[in-house]
Amino acid sequence: ATVNKEGKPDVGPKGSLKAIDANTLQYLEKTKSEAYDNLKNGSEAAIVVADVPTHKAFRVRGYAETHEGDDYAKKILKDTKFPNAYVVNIKIDEIDA
Repeated sequence: ATVNKEGKPDVGPKGSLKAIDANTLQYLEKTKSEAYDNLKNGSEAAIVVADVPTHKAFRVRGYAETHEGDDYAKKILKDTKFPNAYVVNIKIDEIDA
């Protein structure tokens, strides 16, 4: 979830979400939606991760680094099915269990 400048929330599923290190989550932004614009404008991100079989979940909060067509994005996207996606790295500030 993100919020725009007026405080209106936006949320959407991120099927490509993965941890790339102990402090960073990454996903491929394929829809280039309002949530992505909010991240580019400095919105905090909140992500809920759920393990359905065990009914366990946690929330992660942090701020995004966005990559559009730069060398980093090209490296991440080169072996994917989504060469035109943007790369979003969320630097984790807080985890709530």
